Amino acid sequence: MAHENIPAVTDTILNFIGGDYRRGSTGKTFDNFAPATGLRIGTVHEASEADVADAVAAAKAALNGPWGKMTTAERVKLISAVATEIERRADDFLAAEVADTGKPRHVASHIDIPRGAANFGMFADVISTTPTESFATATPDGGQALNYVVRKPKGVIAVICPWNFPLLLMTWKVGPALACGNTVVVKPSEETPRTAALLGEVMNAVGMPEGVYNVVHGFGAGSAGEFLTSNPDIDAITFTGETGTGQAIMQKAAVGVRDISFELGGKNPAVVFADADLDKVVEGLSRSVFLNTGQVCSGPSGSMSNGRFSTNS
Repeated sequence: MAHENIPAVTDTILNFIGGDYRRGSTGKTFDNFAPATGLRIGTVHEASEADVADAVAAAKAALNGPWGKMTTAERVKLISAVATEIERRADDFLAAEVADTGKPRHVASHIDIPRGAANFGMFADVISTTPTESFATATPDGGQALNYVVRKPKGVIAVICPWNFPLLLMTWKVGPALACGNTVVVKPSEETPRTAALLGEVMNAVGMPEGVYNVVHGFGAGSAGEFLTSNPDIDAITFTGETGTGQAIMQKAAVGVRDISFELGGKNPAVVFADADLDKVVEGLSRSVFLNTGQVCSGPSGSMSNGRFSTNS
């Protein structure tokens, strides 16, 4: 079977640090395979501990520099431009996602890419319409005190992404982080590195300050994932993936008592009541169970019923 949308030649996938694409400083690489064909389609440069440290330093410099000095309105303008640029380059992102995941084009073109772009636009809209909070209270001496909320960025956020919806779930994390004024270092799954790397081109195209968005490639223990979560200048960690990996990351995050946001091994049951239309139940469950070959955290992996069903033949 021909797979006309999978690249026939190999290419090189680099780290993106401080606005520049960089090879790994140690020269270590690993192969990128197309799951639809099993063929090697790329070479990925693995980030060393020094490379990861450079990425975190670039993110911290941007936070303390041009990005941190911008107003919310200025940041919103750039983040909205990212959404527009992804939409403009939808074909490039689609080709990258299909190559990495093996998804049918009609799935990735209707779900992964448009929602990946929409995450930036949505969070830009949310942060621009978030109201300030203040109120006055009387003091014992007959005066008044003004109480108000000051919101500040958390800092440098480590973003570790899964392989089932690489662009969509990565931007779901990066979008709100940037909207709140943070900077990010992204470690995509070693199996699906392409769209995270490609997003660096978008960031440069819209004029995003250097260091706001960084990408380091590699694995978990003894590689980019461990180097990133162990870095003391990381202020928070967000991770979607396997429970055992989450436990390992949690141990690293405990040093310095850093904030974490995890989704680990998510699956959901479907609840079916006795008065349900069984034909519609089967149709709906079949669609939701097997969407994306079942690799969806919200897909039901089982069903529960509160009664017995009867069918008329």
